[in-house]
Amino acid sequence: MPEHALPHCQAIIVSADSQWRDSLCQRLSELEARAEAENRCCELSISGLDTPDLLMEQARIDGALQCVVLDAASVPDVNVVVSQLRAVRSELDVFIAASSGQAPADDNAAVVDRDDTRAEILLRRLRRAIAKRASTPFADTLREYIEGARDAWHTPGHSSGDGLRESPWVADFYRMMGEHVFNADLSVSVQELDSLLDPSHVIHAAQDLAADAFGAKHTFFVTNGTSTANKVIVQHVLGSSGKMLVDQACHKSVHHAAIMSGVDPIYLPASVNEVFGLYGPVSKQTINDAIDAHPDARLLVLTSCSYDGFYYDLEPIIRRAHDAGLKVLVDEAWYAHGYFHPDLRPCALESGADYVTQSTHKMLSAFSQASMIHVADPEFNESRFREHLNMHTSTSPQYGLIASLDVARKQMSMEGFTRLERCIVHARELRSGIAETDRFRVLGLEDMLPASLQGDSVRLDPTKLTIDVSRAGCSARELQKSLYEKHSIQVEKITHNTLSVLVTLGTTQSKVLRLLKALRSLARELPQKPTPAQAPSVLPAIGDIVIPPREAYFGPSEDLPLSDESHGINRSLIGRTSADQVVPYPPGIPVLVPGQRISEDVLDYLLDLYHGDSGIELHGLMRHEGRGMLRVTCSLNDEL
Repeated sequence: MPEHALPHCQAIIVSADSQWRDSLCQRLSELEARAEAENRCCELSISGLDTPDLLMEQARIDGALQCVVLDAASVPDVNVVVSQLRAVRSELDVFIAASSGQAPADDNAAVVDRDDTRAEILLRRLRRAIAKRASTPFADTLREYIEGARDAWHTPGHSSGDGLRESPWVADFYRMMGEHVFNADLSVSVQELDSLLDPSHVIHAAQDLAADAFGAKHTFFVTNGTSTANKVIVQHVLGSSGKMLVDQACHKSVHHAAIMSGVDPIYLPASVNEVFGLYGPVSKQTINDAIDAHPDARLLVLTSCSYDGFYYDLEPIIRRAHDAGLKVLVDEAWYAHGYFHPDLRPCALESGADYVTQSTHKMLSAFSQASMIHVADPEFNESRFREHLNMHTSTSPQYGLIASLDVARKQMSMEGFTRLERCIVHARELRSGIAETDRFRVLGLEDMLPASLQGDSVRLDPTKLTIDVSRAGCSARELQKSLYEKHSIQVEKITHNTLSVLVTLGTTQSKVLRLLKALRSLARELPQKPTPAQAPSVLPAIGDIVIPPREAYFGPSEDLPLSDESHGINRSLIGRTSADQVVPYPPGIPVLVPGQRISEDVLDYLLDLYHGDSGIELHGLMRHEGRGMLRVTCSLNDEL
């Protein structure tokens, strides 16, 4: 007997022919009732419906639904129904019972012979389809290897934890982490676990299942984060030269890719909501103008959704880019969940993106650093791409990360819709409950959207909640500290007057209640006369790039202080060229990139942050004897 009850799955037969439908349902149900439990991955129930409309209603509410059989003889426009069904539930296995000459247009829909529909064979096919999606080829192989308790005469040196377990000095770490963390930390010497650098069996199978689940032609697992994934794609598409159009607010890894690959970035200014310090997408008009102004550009890089949940209307942007001959990379680090609920679609791949990177660990159930690259580029050169990927991939990958990607894919394929529906309900409850405090509110799209994006059909991910605390009577940083110290609650990030929380697959009803209770308590304790927090200065747009980023970064340089002796800006920096990338975090958007001419407004902005108490880190700003230092180039351009 299994340790846990088998999950319940539902299969639906859709046909207006009640005699055929009811007879088939009855035979399938009888066979299912006689099936032996050890041969099943789920409890499967079979029922029938008359019309596709009833099927759509069921698909929108029933997370247990996993398989659908459509009767082509009685369902009008069966191919249209398949398309509509996939728009609601992309993960479902669809079978079409067809007579000769009724083959479906959808290549992913399986065909069964309506005139010879033997229940035994159909049940096996339904079960096989569910079992395939529920399989975890790599994670299962890893588990079997661990359970074999083999002696390790290979790396890593802790040898399944034996190097720590009996140590008087570090055994506490072994106990804290747990036995299987070390048992699963293995080596490429274990050939049955395949090779991430050249997968041919279980990793290859796991990646193929992920491609099917996320709607890609090819999927690649990445064990050192989406930062590496972005660098790989820029290198693959552009090589060591070429021009890319890139959102200023993109992740710093894209800026790093420009340095490493020597490409020429054309920065598109991020939109900004100055009231809340939120940075949004680039406007459609700005993107179109940049495409027209740079006909030699070969890559467009966009971030969708953003840290705060802004999501582009991607399809017209991608179509415009493709018409101009550009490939499109969409950084979906914060939106790996988007494909698995109709309220969150369409995602980037559905909108035509050539390459999509996702931090599977951010919103799904993978370990930190575990990411995926999804590819739909019709001109994709897999061999060449793999060489680029392997250049950035460790030859000693963490097998636990790979297994977590396999398992995270399985979870979304089997219960992603149900889990996300729960997330959306939790988010709705939080919005309502927070509003009732009268001191805090969750911002809506109309509150957050920068004015320049009105009419761009930008959407907001409902699982990312930005809480306005401007009426709290204290700064967001003080409120963050109170939540942590008094109520053991850690939020995702803050601005000067907002807190951000994420509703993920791991959000529970008890966590929702504790957060609401904490905010109600703080609302009663806080001063009744709110003191508005002072808004920070707006992030300056990236200025003129006067030296290629790679040349600026690797060329001769010197370090100069950010401030002068009177603690004002060091005016000798004005007009010099930055040799480094300087990134305030949050929001994580560069204010300086290598090769950029330094302006007075940038220096004012950095000095305010350096001397302020906002909690914002300044990545790339050096410190020497208590003074902030900028690395600048020694170049003829600095004298112009």
